[in-house]
Amino acid sequence: MYKRIAISILVSLLGLTLLLTPLQAERSETIYYQDQVAVLMYHHIHDTDTSSSTITSALFQNQLTTLLSKGYHFISLDEFKMYLAGASVPSNAVLVTFDDGYQSFFTGAYPVLKSLRIPAVNFVITTDLADPLASYIPSMSKDQISEMTHATNFIDIGCHTDNLHHKLPSGEAALVGKLDGEDSAAYQQRVFTDAGACIGKLAPLTDKPLDAMAYPYGITSPAATEQVKKAGIRYAFTISPEMATRSADHMLIPRINAGSPNITPELLLRSIQRRAEAQPGSSPLRLDAAAAAAQLGGSASADGGELRLRLGDAAFTLEVNAKSATRGDGARVRLQQPVLREHGQITIALDDLQALIGQPLVYTPATGKVAVRVAPSVKQP
Repeated sequence: MYKRIAISILVSLLGLTLLLTPLQAERSETIYYQDQVAVLMYHHIHDTDTSSSTITSALFQNQLTTLLSKGYHFISLDEFKMYLAGASVPSNAVLVTFDDGYQSFFTGAYPVLKSLRIPAVNFVITTDLADPLASYIPSMSKDQISEMTHATNFIDIGCHTDNLHHKLPSGEAALVGKLDGEDSAAYQQRVFTDAGACIGKLAPLTDKPLDAMAYPYGITSPAATEQVKKAGIRYAFTISPEMATRSADHMLIPRINAGSPNITPELLLRSIQRRAEAQPGSSPLRLDAAAAAAQLGGSASADGGELRLRLGDAAFTLEVNAKSATRGDGARVRLQQPVLREHGQITIALDDLQALIGQPLVYTPATGKVAVRVAPSVKQP
C-alpha cells in the first residue's frame, strides 16, 4: 500500500500538500474523538427523485464540505481494515459507504467525491449488473464501476448480495429467512452460493480484494453471517447507529445514517458527536522519535535535553518536557503534547509529528512502522 508514497515522503514537509483536500488548509483542528470511526451510510443521490433515503447532490456536497471544514478526516476502506487490525487512524475519522449500487452514485456522488478527494465504498447488488436499467432505480453498469475503481485509488466496491436483497412472502429478509420447505442445509447453501456469486461478479471490476459486504436492510443472523464469512467476506456492515471501534465484531460493523433528506450538515455533525465514545483517561499515541524519523527518510539526534529532527529540508529542535519546537528558520511551533524521555527513548506524539511535517501519518503497531498516508488520487488516463 505504501510503495507509491516513497518518493513523496520528503516533499513539501513544511506546508500542506496534495494529500490534503482543498478545504483542509482552513479546517478546524478540534479533536472530537480519536481511535474510532464514524461510518456513514448513503443510498441514492438525486436532484429530482424523493424518498426517505434520497438526498440531493447539493446536500451531499454540503455535508462533506462541512465535515472537512470542522476537522473531520475521511479514510478509505483499506485504511478502515488496517485500523481494525491495529493501525492508527486520524482523529475525527470518517468512512463513507453507499448501498445498492445505484447509477446515481456514478452520476451524482462520484463527481463530488472525486472533486474533494474523499474515499468511498459502494455495496453492489450484483444481479442488477445483467440489466442495470431494468431495476426500479437504475443501477450502475459494469463499465461505470470499473471506470471508478481503476481511475482512482479511493473508490471501492463490495457486496450487497447477488440476489437476496428482497423480502420473502413471510416478510423476512431473504438473507435470513427460509423459503417454503427449505431445510437448514439448503438455506445455508443458498446464502453461501449467493455470496460467492456476488464476489465472482465483482472480481473483474476491481483490483482490490472483495471481502466486504453490507447486509440488505442491515439484517443478518448468526447462520447467515457464518455462510457469507465462509464464502470469503471478512468485513460486514449493519445499520446499527453507533461508532465503529476496533473492538467491534468485524462482521457486525455499525453505521450512522447520513442519507436522509432531513439530515442537514449541522444535524449530521451532532449525530456523529453524540455517538462518539467517551475516552476518559486515554493518552495520545506516542512514537520513538528517532525510529519514526528514520522510517520517514530523515534522522534524529539527542543532545542533553534537546531533540534535533531533520526530515528532508526541514529541521526542528525540540526540548524534552516542553510543548514547543523551533524550526530551522527560528520560528516557534506549539505542540499538543510534550516531548518525553521514556525508558531511554525520546518520544513524540503522533499528532505532533504529523503537524510538524505537514502530512498525515499512519502507524501500525504490529510492525512498529510509521508512514505517510496514501494520497487519494485520480489516475491519469
